[in-house]
Amino acid sequence: MFTIIVVVSAIFPDGVKIGRHVIHCPDLRKWLTPDTVAYRDIQSIIASVDTVDHPFEPVLPVESDSVVEGEEAKAVVEFVPQRFSADVADESVRAFEFQDGQDTLLFPFFRSVVRARQRNAPVRILHYGDSQMEGDRITSTIRNYMQRNYGGQGIGFLPIVPANVHSVKFQKDISPQWTRFSILDRGAGRLESNRYGISGNLARHAPASEDDTTAHIGLRPHNTWYRNARTFTHVRLFYGQAEKPFDATLNQDLAQRLPAADTVSSALWRFDAPQNSLDLLLSSSSLPDLYGIALDGENGVAVDNLPLRGSSGLDFGRMDTAQMGQMFRMMNVEMLILQFGANVVPNVLDNYDFYRRRFAQELRLLKALKPGLSIIVMGVNDMSQNTPDGYKSYPNIVMIRDAQRRAAFETGCAFWDLYEAMGGENSMPDWVFAEPPLAQKDFTHFSVDGAKIVAELFCKAWEREFHKFWTRFGK
Repeated sequence: MFTIIVVVSAIFPDGVKIGRHVIHCPDLRKWLTPDTVAYRDIQSIIASVDTVDHPFEPVLPVESDSVVEGEEAKAVVEFVPQRFSADVADESVRAFEFQDGQDTLLFPFFRSVVRARQRNAPVRILHYGDSQMEGDRITSTIRNYMQRNYGGQGIGFLPIVPANVHSVKFQKDISPQWTRFSILDRGAGRLESNRYGISGNLARHAPASEDDTTAHIGLRPHNTWYRNARTFTHVRLFYGQAEKPFDATLNQDLAQRLPAADTVSSALWRFDAPQNSLDLLLSSSSLPDLYGIALDGENGVAVDNLPLRGSSGLDFGRMDTAQMGQMFRMMNVEMLILQFGANVVPNVLDNYDFYRRRFAQELRLLKALKPGLSIIVMGVNDMSQNTPDGYKSYPNIVMIRDAQRRAAFETGCAFWDLYEAMGGENSMPDWVFAEPPLAQKDFTHFSVDGAKIVAELFCKAWEREFHKFWTRFGK
């Protein structure tokens, strides 16, 4: 019997068709060929990072006569970075990549952050991405690194109504009449205008009756945040399409009468001592659209987590660019980190030149919103599909990664290769099977612990690049 099965399997590897039915014999090749999938060992990657929430250390001032002379060096004042780690000389660190001759692209931003403590408003980084960075994953560790080194405080920009319970990690208590609208909505969820604000979504209040003229927003810190993100001294409310003036009262006694406005406007509250919660009461017969609330410090660096679940990074052109540019200027946005690609991977094709062209178009649009804007493209991560031989990387990931890199280079952006930084081909299974798990069982998304490691790898690349700048223009 075994001989018959072997013969039939060898002659008819795709089965024997009898009428409308196909009879399959066991595939002899699966019996005789061992599992050929070799998962990448990531233990050295895990061991190379430090995800501890260290206490903040003060940044020491530089004496003015110790700064390098010259026009470029004038930007470097009153600043010394914390001591550089040995990682700046470690060739195993996956460094930022640039088009030939453009390796100083990030220097303008570095000049901004060394002056961040002398500003009267934070230098702002917007971290856009897909569901991979929902819940402040990856962003939170990057924010903590930036604020430890350059100053700053607070969680940054938060939507009034999040996309889902996982998209933003904060404890909220809001009136039930708030409705969320998103640029990614279809049908009835879309607005006639594309004025959704920098996060691609807004909240609109729908009163239950004519007498329902008040709305409440309460925010509390989440204990999983890094300590420095749990407090703030500045609260800024962003709103638009205000047909009538309205009253905004913060923490029961800090009241402002805000004017009607068609374009984006804001209200700012300052505190002398750090705060860890807020209660905002809005009152009017017609409340405006709310784009979000920023919880920041006096200066330093702010890093905002702005997930666009389901996006491939090709949706910015659907937003109102005039409004986006206005908010970029109002919020002192000087850098974008774009992390997309996971939603492109399942659509396996032979060529992704179309994605390169479309993504490059989006990058050009974003750079045009504010002169001098710096952009770092964080490439797609490894993702696995289940095969008879085990979990294997999708065959198109490298092509998508290459398309993102080319788009970044064509538009004057930096590129960071997350795929290689996390281990490259067939590395995702080791992240999933790690203890504790560093990725989820969908073999796509990082866990909270894994996201911290990814962010630390990014920050090591950042430190290496900043060291080049500091060596040239610093003390």
